[in-house]
Amino acid sequence: MTDLEALVVAAYVFADEYRVPARCGRPPLVHDAELVALAVAQAAIGISSDRQFLGLVERLLPGWFPHLPDQSQYNRRLRRLTPWITTTQLGVAELVTSGQVRLVDGTLLSCANYAGCAQQSLFAGHAGYGFCPSKSQWYWGMRLVLMSDQNGVPVGYDLTPAGEREYEATYRLAQAHPGATLFADKGLWGAEFERTLELIDIHLVTPDKHRLGERPPSEVEKARIRLVIESVFSNLKRQMRLEHHLAKTLPGLAQRIAQRLLALTLGMLLNSILGRPLRSLVAYDGRH
Repeated sequence: MTDLEALVVAAYVFADEYRVPARCGRPPLVHDAELVALAVAQAAIGISSDRQFLGLVERLLPGWFPHLPDQSQYNRRLRRLTPWITTTQLGVAELVTSGQVRLVDGTLLSCANYAGCAQQSLFAGHAGYGFCPSKSQWYWGMRLVLMSDQNGVPVGYDLTPAGEREYEATYRLAQAHPGATLFADKGLWGAEFERTLELIDIHLVTPDKHRLGERPPSEVEKARIRLVIESVFSNLKRQMRLEHHLAKTLPGLAQRIAQRLLALTLGMLLNSILGRPLRSLVAYDGRH
């Protein structure tokens, strides 16, 4: 069994544990858990196009899926299953999450597929303009705010307009982790916000201000801890190609995020069992 096949089996087994209520009518040829397994395989190999992925399934997983939905049905059913995918991911995360340290950070996701999309896109009313300092580039889209444990296991996420700060999203995510020590970057500076988090038993740790080139050892350690969640974003946006998500609606974007988080969490669970580095997911890309 290849690593990709092991990942697909794990996705099916865990998804089958969290059954959704049966719908009226004729039962589908492809079970919901099979759809989730397909979605995890798609995320792991980093193919954003549903049509392209469905055309490659027989070559990547020969004989595993005798019946495949068409592209429209696959996309529609996965959007309906997004809450189920998220529930499954959080259930898997509980098996890998350790400690009371939490990390939070945000990254921009472009929703601009064509000129003038701010007025015509189905993201209108949800997305906004935001600036990415690392690329010196403006985006029209959404900001993904992700929370993880100290090893990078995702434990929650939220979506906000790209131009909004991360305070509200961080507060909502932190409410599920009382007693945690939360590491964040300078985007969450502020004594008032720190006191607000203390009311829900969260200790916020952010970088201290210092002169350029005079970073004390304590700040180096904070940066090393925060680097973990940057590595998680690299997994999601580069290997799993979340940066090129191809979503045209907010529910579609939520589904693409959920399927990648589930693939990432399952890969980390398998790596922990096999004694591999947790965030090393190259073995699951279907090329090995």
